[in-house]
Amino acid sequence: METIKTMDGKVWEMSDILNKMLDDSFYYGYLGSNALSSSSMKKLLESPKSYVKSLNMNSDSPALSLGRLVHLAVLEPHRLDDIRVTEGTKATKAYKDAVAQFGSANVFTQSEYTSASYISEAVWRNKEAASLLENCRTEVPAIKEINGYAVRGKADALGFNRIIDLKTTSDPVEKFHWTAKNYNYALQAALYMYLFDVDEFIFLVVNKDTKDLAIYECSGEFIQAGWDSVMRGIDVYKKYIAVDNSKEIINNYIYKSIL
Repeated sequence: METIKTMDGKVWEMSDILNKMLDDSFYYGYLGSNALSSSSMKKLLESPKSYVKSLNMNSDSPALSLGRLVHLAVLEPHRLDDIRVTEGTKATKAYKDAVAQFGSANVFTQSEYTSASYISEAVWRNKEAASLLENCRTEVPAIKEINGYAVRGKADALGFNRIIDLKTTSDPVEKFHWTAKNYNYALQAALYMYLFDVDEFIFLVVNKDTKDLAIYECSGEFIQAGWDSVMRGIDVYKKYIAVDNSKEIINNYIYKSIL
């Protein structure tokens, strides 16, 4: 029976942990501290202190919550029934009361909901974009060990031998080359190809303002650069985090370079 060990030393049956990963509170909460991910690896590459700080960050931040709303609208519209929508801004009493009752991850303003709906319409009206997503499984979790460390991921859309990842941007879609470089999306692409054992990773990009769409495929060089980043991230974790005197080592971390 296949098992996996999380960072706290607990051994899970693979079927059990994959089932629990469908729950966002487990995926972002427990596994946020007990498994690596593309996001945490990017923090590790920034610095060990950035990674430690990220462990205490709220996964229900406005940017993350809005991103999940867009993903729900495009990929899982049936789950929109679970959210609450209020009129006016986030400064209204109605919004604050709803957040207090349902949590910030589940409450959105009408303008946010409308924007997400327009993005969904733009995607599904486009024949080529829609064809990419048709017959795909959405929000599929995966977890594996890399060099002895549990690493998790959740595919936006998993098709036959490929993953389609939805990205929104405020920049013109033809500038996504630079966005991908700045945010090291190569790391995510390479990691997910490994986690899901697929040969292709495609970015489906939507401009939030104009609703322009773009499809970006990944070259071999892009994926190799991403895998190099994965390995560097794990090396940083091994050197600074997975040690008995981690706090002391991190306190003495200093970046050095030459100008």
